[in-house]
Amino acid sequence: MRRPIFVLLAAMSLLMLGARPALADSNNESATFQLHIEVPNVSQAPNGDRVAITGEGVFSVHAKSVTASGTFTHRDSNGSIIAAGTWAATQLLSFEFYGCGVIPALGVTLPPNACGGALKLAVDLSPHGTTLTIQGILTIFCIVGPQAPPPHQDPTGEGIHLVVPGHANFSQIVSGMNIYIRTP
Repeated sequence: MRRPIFVLLAAMSLLMLGARPALADSNNESATFQLHIEVPNVSQAPNGDRVAITGEGVFSVHAKSVTASGTFTHRDSNGSIIAAGTWAATQLLSFEFYGCGVIPALGVTLPPNACGGALKLAVDLSPHGTTLTIQGILTIFCIVGPQAPPPHQDPTGEGIHLVVPGHANFSQIVSGMNIYIRTP
């Protein structure tokens, strides 16, 4: 008689665990965000070259879409400008949502529509004074939200990576500040 009661209690416990409401996750639901990179976000390549990116736009998850553009400046390790121009997003590759409303590493509370995540975009880079279009992958890290990872190589964790296949891999964050604003 005791055994069926324990089995019943165990089964009820499992059912209760499964009945919890799921947390909202923009990776699994439709959401639209504004992207703001108002101050230059700077990353460095292993050879010391640096790239600075600014820009803005809008992106959506489920269905994936993006309209975003901005400027870039590529400098060598001595600070001389190698190239400067514009970038435009051509495809939203992925978005890892970190949540909204807090910066855990700094203990800061933000408005509930200020969100973070790792946004990966395919981009076309167009240097001024040329007809070239160079393809790259731009990842924008916004360290806002309760699921934000530890900082990416700098105290605030904000910044970008830019991979330009065959040319450069700007993968060390130097500085940055950006934000995603969730829109209704």
